[in-house]
Amino acid sequence: MLTYDVLLFGPLRDRFGSRSLRVELEPGITARQLLDHLSIDIDVVKVAIDGTIVSIDSVLYAQSEIAILPPVSGG
Repeated sequence: MLTYDVLLFGPLRDRFGSRSLRVELEPGITARQLLDHLSIDIDVVKVAIDGTIVSIDSVLYAQSEIAILPPVSGG
């Protein structure tokens, strides 16, 4: 098992009650698997690794900065 540090933004902070999470999962998981594990709908968020938005099927690495970004709205 590896520990992944995950940053949360917007309503996800409220939902999880924290700005970040530490999640223990198997090595080589994808962003999709992480979101499934956290019960986050893949259709309403983006995932960034080290500051770059990535495909939902990108492999995550424990030493990377992983951020889950909700949709942005404004006006």
